[in-house]
Amino acid sequence: MRTARSLALTALLLAALSGCASTTAPSTSPSGSAGPDAKQATAAFTQRAGTLASGWDGSPVQQTWEAGYVPADDGVHLAPGAWHSEADKAAYKGAKFRYAVPMPMGPAQQTIHFASGTQRTLPGLTPQEAMRTESLGRCPKSGCPTTELTVTSAKATTEQQNTSQGMATVPAWAVTIAGYQGDFVFPAVHPEELPEQPIANLQNAGYQGARLVSVSQDGRTLTLQVVDTCGHEKPTGLLYETKDVVVVGATDVATGKPITSCAEAAVVVRTQVHLGDALAGRSVLNVLNGAPEFPQG
Repeated sequence: MRTARSLALTALLLAALSGCASTTAPSTSPSGSAGPDAKQATAAFTQRAGTLASGWDGSPVQQTWEAGYVPADDGVHLAPGAWHSEADKAAYKGAKFRYAVPMPMGPAQQTIHFASGTQRTLPGLTPQEAMRTESLGRCPKSGCPTTELTVTSAKATTEQQNTSQGMATVPAWAVTIAGYQGDFVFPAVHPEELPEQPIANLQNAGYQGARLVSVSQDGRTLTLQVVDTCGHEKPTGLLYETKDVVVVGATDVATGKPITSCAEAAVVVRTQVHLGDALAGRSVLNVLNGAPEFPQG
């Protein structure tokens, strides 16, 4: 499952550029001020990217990303056939669970084993705690569901997760719920949160942030997710690389011409950048907020 952080960052790209809630553009509109050209935008990107790159080594974000437990997703796996009804689905999202049997406690400390051979020990979670993830236990505005899901057992297990340190073996709970065949799996540790990074105001900067979609097999081409804004030139990828880190973004240069027709104010598109050297173990940072990126697939 994708994390709330992943979805929020994609929304952030749109919000940072559109500057408005609606994605529908007026049929005609003046272009406004010309803003920076591509050369000026690239220079501005390079300046900010250089600042981010020079501040990466030894930063709290870098230390958490490279030494902590930062998974690519929430690690929750649903049983086959979930869900039988919308009521069951709503009960799950609202974390409305009834425990038919006593739940095991589990160890106070749990250890994550990374494929590199390193380990990370963090406070362990009970099954009840593990089942309240960042996306569960929040009732909709219409109110909490009345249906409850009955938990019939929980046993300790492990699962494989993609993390900022590569693949890891993570302690987990395998939970059974009445009416469903197979296990619901929840990590038995909370992920470590990356320190919040200030978001740059890139409106009229001529460049924008980018999400990392994928890395080519040879590690030299990055596919990025960027925003194509009405009345702007088609975005092209921007790249700044050092021996330790790669910073990515894209152009966001106004055409300087009147907008005659746009179906949408902004749409998410893909572009590519080509590295001078293979990515190898370098982190990829989004120029928008300096945050490291997971490939989104």
